[in-house]
Amino acid sequence: MNKVCFSPCSSYYDTRQLRTALEQVIAPQIESFGGISGKKILFKPNLLAWRKPEDPACVHPAFLLESVKVFLDAGAKVSILETPAVQTAEAVIRAMKIEEDLKRLDVPVACFSKFGPMRTDANTRFHHLELASEYQDFDAVVDIAKAKTHGMMMLTLCVKNLFGLVKGSERMGWHLNVGKDFSRFADMLLDIYLAVRPQFNLLDAITCMEGNGPGSGTPVHRGWVVGGTDALALDAAVAPLLNGGKELLILRNAAERNILPDFEIVGEQPQIEPLELPPPPGLLCEWGVMLPPGLKKYIREWMVARPVLDEEKCIGCGLCAKMCPPESLKIINGKAVFHYPECIRCFCCQEHCPKGAITICKGTLMKVCDVIERGMRKLMK
Repeated sequence: MNKVCFSPCSSYYDTRQLRTALEQVIAPQIESFGGISGKKILFKPNLLAWRKPEDPACVHPAFLLESVKVFLDAGAKVSILETPAVQTAEAVIRAMKIEEDLKRLDVPVACFSKFGPMRTDANTRFHHLELASEYQDFDAVVDIAKAKTHGMMMLTLCVKNLFGLVKGSERMGWHLNVGKDFSRFADMLLDIYLAVRPQFNLLDAITCMEGNGPGSGTPVHRGWVVGGTDALALDAAVAPLLNGGKELLILRNAAERNILPDFEIVGEQPQIEPLELPPPPGLLCEWGVMLPPGLKKYIREWMVARPVLDEEKCIGCGLCAKMCPPESLKIINGKAVFHYPECIRCFCCQEHCPKGAITICKGTLMKVCDVIERGMRKLMK
């Protein structure tokens, strides 16, 4: 039976409290694995981009450093590998100011550099996906996620964090391939999870991100550390507490594919204040299959959420245009300009904007439907 462990922790800087919380959620995982003394362990943390102190887009440096120490003290040999959105893993660690600490602990840091075909089986939906092959050189993988919202998947937890094993340039290609069908994107994430199956999973939910996630949302304190022997089991246990629940496509698709694992809660069951989620951009992306293409396209443009620009915040850096898979976004007169007919709603621009100048706005018809739904729910109480 998979185990999901919760432990309260109010601060990253109370080292004793953080260490105790991490030990409480890691110890059951080490026991299930059969010990890690002498084992080569790969840490795959969420290091999206470190742009400011206490950046909630990443696993907190104190959380990462203390997690490394727990594994080292148990006799493991630890390496950190990740491919951030823009920076290198080394640059993010340097900006976090833990580079020297990790050097003293003899923990190497690098970007993924070797990629090969993903292992597939009868449950796999995507058979031509390439992943970083380095993880196969280790005895175990530690998947360290940050609890935060996501414009495309609603929440980023442990399963979504594994998308970082896909080569940076290939990520844009897969966004382009499945960007209009968010259910397919969720299936792709589940395929990666089935191939990798991280043996250790940690979630930094001390400070979370809500609203305009995963890169430009608002930091909110929640005060929890979570660990689990299975990434999908951890997501299934945590998502309802953070306002995800059964609407989370990853969990819905996992249930439909009959791969949602059983799990038991170890430790205190938390009462966590839900996160403010972004609007669900994929709610009607698969709707209207039988409608005439022209009408469906028209309704889609007015119904489905779209990225919008706050011109006052936009600095014209061009990163959004660089990260746009269909190249439907251009920098014109120093500002980002969207060409919505070609926009696939992958929200890469929103995810990578360093100033939070891009947000997700529901379509007009979606807003009308929301009003009708709220009214109907009040009548049916």
